[in-house]
Amino acid sequence: MIRTVRQNRHASALVKSPTRLFRHAVPAERAKVPAETARQPDLQPLSREDARNVVAMSDLSFSDALDTLKEHLVGYDECIEQFKLALLTSQHMLLVGKPGRGKSYPARLFVGAVQNARVFRTQITAYTMPDHLVGAPIPHTYLEEGKQVYNTDNGILNCDLALLEEFSDGPVALARSLNTVLYERVFEVKDQPPFPAQIHSAILTANQAPHGEEWKAVWSRIAFRYTPQEVNTSWGRFQTAQVYLHTHGHAPVLPLVDIEQVRELSLQREMMHVPAGVLLVESWVSGEFHRRCQEDTHLGRSGLFSSDLRRENLFLDVIRAGATLEGRTQADYSHVRRYLPYALPLGDDPDGIAAHRILDDVLECVLPKKIGRDELAVYDALGDLAQQLLEYQRHGKHRPTEFRLRLPGMPLIFAARRELLGHLGRVRGVAGAEHLVEILRGAVARLGDGE
Repeated sequence: MIRTVRQNRHASALVKSPTRLFRHAVPAERAKVPAETARQPDLQPLSREDARNVVAMSDLSFSDALDTLKEHLVGYDECIEQFKLALLTSQHMLLVGKPGRGKSYPARLFVGAVQNARVFRTQITAYTMPDHLVGAPIPHTYLEEGKQVYNTDNGILNCDLALLEEFSDGPVALARSLNTVLYERVFEVKDQPPFPAQIHSAILTANQAPHGEEWKAVWSRIAFRYTPQEVNTSWGRFQTAQVYLHTHGHAPVLPLVDIEQVRELSLQREMMHVPAGVLLVESWVSGEFHRRCQEDTHLGRSGLFSSDLRRENLFLDVIRAGATLEGRTQADYSHVRRYLPYALPLGDDPDGIAAHRILDDVLECVLPKKIGRDELAVYDALGDLAQQLLEYQRHGKHRPTEFRLRLPGMPLIFAARRELLGHLGRVRGVAGAEHLVEILRGAVARLGDGE
């Protein structure tokens, strides 16, 4: 865990690599730490002295507090937004890129930004085994009872945040075994009940993202991914110099938020209401995006953007998390357009750039930037009808006999199921409405087949 107090200028060495996206101070006492020591898991509570330097969180919102990191990292604005969403969705994020791009320092800042969080940190190698992360087995228990019992007190199962550096250097078997820990929140042992994992979020770093069938299951489960860009232009160096002059080469004063605040906002995200119209739009956007990705020559072969329930849930969670960050009581259409891009790889990632082009085109179909309130009111009406169709499908013999359709500027319509198709044909001239109408037409037709 990185120190959270401001370092003395004379006790630090300035890193001036032109390929880094930032300039920061490296404490002298850490500069000569042996590599063997750096690889050991590190779980350290925040000291009282460091806690005195905490920014008054009552004066800053959660999002504004974490925005402080943008003053110290050049080109990481989108990554910091992904980090906020990762915390609120209890998901994990990966910083991937060539050596020298700047991954470990931002990752350590992210972990250090959360006060009172139990942190597990280690560096993955080709020889790392699950025992190194979970905890050492207790020998006498195995000898006496024949059970493999682990001492998990200081391991990954008993932490709030985990920092796993050089994640791709480990064997794929290790990565797969971590899937259940990171995503199912359990550690499975033969002939025993699973060990629960309390981990909230993990930050992973890697020099490259391995490709191949054996890694697909691993990478498909990483919700947020960022590839730092290399500073190789004069403008980039100008930005980096401005950050250095502004911060005097000092790391930000950490922490910035509290783990209890993270948990509270995560709970608010889970309770966030998504109106039926917003959900209908998101459903079409998600389906159309994944369909186009599968038809793309390169993305279809990679399998990174295949449609599955996990990604569908992530899209919804990101929208709800965005609404939570803005202090809203419910999600709206603007959150679909504003936050869905963060659910795709960002930064200098060719696959991510291609996927973003597709997503931008899809969003423009139903949520163009200049869409008006009257058009969104049509979406609300179609969403309300979709909710009625869903209730009709669920209620069986107690189904309603009529459906209501309230289009803006038109009288309220009450119609039987067989009359709905005709009324839906009157929805015209609204950007993207034809796509939503097509969904409802299919739903009405399926209801008729089921009777």
